[in-house]
Amino acid sequence: MAAPDNRHLHACSGLTLQEYALRHALPLDRLVGPDALGEAEVAPLSAGTVPDEPARAVLAGLRLAGRVAERGTVCRVEGEVAWLDLLFWDLARLAPYGFRYRQEYLAEPGSHRVMARNRLVAHKRNLVGAWPPATEPPPPPALKYATYVAHAAELHAGYLFLPFVSPDEADDAAQYLARDLAVRTRRLDAGQPLLRTLALTDTERLLAGLEAELTAMPGVWARFHPDTPTISVTKEVVFDAAHFLTDHPAKCRNLHGGRYVLQVEVRGPIDPATGCLLDYGYLKRVVNARVVEDFDHHTLNYATPDLAWRSTTELICVYIWERLIDYLPGLASLTLYETPQSWCRYSGPDLAAWQALGKNPLLGRFTDPALGRSPWRPWQDGPEPKARPAAPR
Repeated sequence: MAAPDNRHLHACSGLTLQEYALRHALPLDRLVGPDALGEAEVAPLSAGTVPDEPARAVLAGLRLAGRVAERGTVCRVEGEVAWLDLLFWDLARLAPYGFRYRQEYLAEPGSHRVMARNRLVAHKRNLVGAWPPATEPPPPPALKYATYVAHAAELHAGYLFLPFVSPDEADDAAQYLARDLAVRTRRLDAGQPLLRTLALTDTERLLAGLEAELTAMPGVWARFHPDTPTISVTKEVVFDAAHFLTDHPAKCRNLHGGRYVLQVEVRGPIDPATGCLLDYGYLKRVVNARVVEDFDHHTLNYATPDLAWRSTTELICVYIWERLIDYLPGLASLTLYETPQSWCRYSGPDLAAWQALGKNPLLGRFTDPALGRSPWRPWQDGPEPKARPAAPR
């Protein structure tokens, strides 16, 4: 049987060749010949076409989301096969720039298979010029930021995570959200500029403020109100560390070391845009940056005042929870193995509860400002202090 033609497929079913291959669980290698491999040519922009406000706002939002790439004389907007309707929505707004949809087939070195890329392509020169005129105000930012949210934001346990390429872009977004939508955000250090809605109510305000724009984009509103299976994922990391337990009656009072194994479990609904709960790479980066780098090949008692007194697996878990919950609001449990035969499992407060309660008092015993101010402290100056405290009731 001859391989199906992409144009014929579109005419009879509306499918692209990649969608047809996925529907029938076929490798693209069987459907794409060698003459179809490579990047598509780009048609020139029609003369006299001037990008309007929606076109400029959507392009700005896609740039902010990191979806616009330039290579040589060509500009591309990258899309995903599961969200082609959203890419076509982008195309409908970007058409004044001369963008055209292309499904390109590439045999990338090392992949050992033919892969498809869904792209909107245009000449780079179409995106630079005298648009808009210097006297024309920039387009309203709501569509720009709604486009960004639709293509880049992720929802975890009711909190929106907003990644950016540069700190300046993150600052501008935080200012817009606070000024125009009364949305508070928290800046996180996760290897790239990252904002997170401060509270659950801020997520609600952000989505409500951009609802008109987001509901017009295919599939987007449902993505941020998921009705998908709830699932948990776990990442395991190891670190080598020494510790001792002050005033412990047995051998653990001596400095000793070992290999700790930490399992971090996150729970929540599957993101329909990615098919994942969250990216394992992000989970690994956060745990390494917030835990492993502080503990690995360190004496735990000297790594933080919170563990200086007792670096038990129990208190270590409480400490790690408070280090991670800001970044992983779907955190469900921690399991910490001190040895293969001895471990601790802990489930702490969710992010909203932790924000309300603050630091666990168990961790602040020796950093509490009240330490040293009790009425019993004068006894340390001698056997008969000038002012004997009243006996406790």
